[in-house]
Amino acid sequence: MQDRRNFLKLGAGAALGGLASTMPGTVMASECGEIKWNESADVIVVGSGFAGLSAALNVKRSGVGSVLVLEKMQVFGGNSAINGGWLAIPKNPTQLAQGVNDDSPEELVKDQIISGRGMQNEDMLRQIANRALDAYDLCIETGVKFRKDFNIQVGGHNKARAIRTQHGTGGDITTKLYEAGVKEGIDYRLQHYIEDFIMDGQEIIGLKVRQNYRFPDLKTGKSIYIKANRAVVLANGGFARNMELRAAVDPSLDPTLDGTNALGATGEVTLTAMAHGALPVHMNLIQTGHWGSPDEGGFGWSNALLSIGWHEGVSVSVLNGKRYMNERADRKTCSEAIMKNRYQDGSPAYPVVFFNHKDHPDDDRVVRALRDDMAWKVDSFEQLAEKFNIPLTQLKQTVKEFNAQVSTRQDPLFGRKMDTAVELKPPFVVSRIWPKVHYCMGGLKTDIGARVIDGRSMKPIKKLYAVGEVTGGVHGEARLSSTSCLECLTMGIVVSETIKSDV
Repeated sequence: MQDRRNFLKLGAGAALGGLASTMPGTVMASECGEIKWNESADVIVVGSGFAGLSAALNVKRSGVGSVLVLEKMQVFGGNSAINGGWLAIPKNPTQLAQGVNDDSPEELVKDQIISGRGMQNEDMLRQIANRALDAYDLCIETGVKFRKDFNIQVGGHNKARAIRTQHGTGGDITTKLYEAGVKEGIDYRLQHYIEDFIMDGQEIIGLKVRQNYRFPDLKTGKSIYIKANRAVVLANGGFARNMELRAAVDPSLDPTLDGTNALGATGEVTLTAMAHGALPVHMNLIQTGHWGSPDEGGFGWSNALLSIGWHEGVSVSVLNGKRYMNERADRKTCSEAIMKNRYQDGSPAYPVVFFNHKDHPDDDRVVRALRDDMAWKVDSFEQLAEKFNIPLTQLKQTVKEFNAQVSTRQDPLFGRKMDTAVELKPPFVVSRIWPKVHYCMGGLKTDIGARVIDGRSMKPIKKLYAVGEVTGGVHGEARLSSTSCLECLTMGIVVSETIKSDV
């Protein structure tokens, strides 16, 4: 099959200059005459995390035709498969069973407005919150299991509305969405790298794809052309692992910070979309996860362990043995407070978080952390102080003051909500913390229906859509915990409705 179309003359490499020459995925788009399409699909989804899998399944169920999912890595799931499996759902069944009856989608949006610090897209957040139960139903219907009776209040939220998957990992969701898609006829392919978009003016008509690609070697595989009859949905995630791009958009971000993302989170599809006119927003807003541990690489177990520590325990500076923040504040607030803990030479003075071991001796979060040496059991204040070089007298005074605050349920120092705090007595479970680069707030501008906006015309690029972390401007300056999975799953539903209405 042949169809005469032209690439845009300005390719990604030309648009981004010298930066592109060292970045994966920023290829020069050459002018092309006749294109011999190797194959076609009605809808092509790029990426296989929460957003891509949700979009693919919901698009398939909408009846608009065949769906092809392209994943550049050797496994499906991306960052979603390795995340903590948290999902913020107002009015979820466990929340209601706990007697939390005063929550609502609007309450969630209120929390996100505070966290977004005036930079958020309220209409988008409201749409996502209003579809939260749809996302929950999608999970349940496809076989996802959540922890029995587990629903807690996480940082920056004013209500307990965060549920968690059975095994504490996003893989519990990605696996079930993938399995459902296979049964319903979705075509999933690994090791398919997007080299360029094939455009006809302001309309995307297909993709140039490197088949049998082996990350990160761009010389592997071969190029093929896949025609998109009705839509291309970008769900390729963020760019937190692209160190050069990180430095370019936010020079203030500490380049030594570890990251929680999978190695494939390099953002090349985002850059290619930008080169073809897609409008980027908030690219300099890169969020760190304040629950990172310097004693394990990548995402790790620290996030799960600190779901206990932030609520029941306390965080103190090793420099002076004092508390230094509201342990239950949002990610940005906590990360900034943590990273102020430095020695005179500027090196990190890793603060510690600790809570009572006797309250959780058999909890899998504790057992795993102790097993993997990213947390330790200490039997006394003296052992705690000696192991982490903390001033003993002040450490004891800090805990004494904290225990008094537990009794009164008031924190005059930092305004922490104390409803879940407990009186601290050794032995303790102790871990060190230091933020890790976690989430890109910025990406491609879309309208509320997930249509990608062309910065030259401020109108949608025809047949091009984007969902999940690849989009920008949704959460504003900081994203609340457990809302990324919610956004990805709900926008996968929304984009399927948009595509059907646009066809």
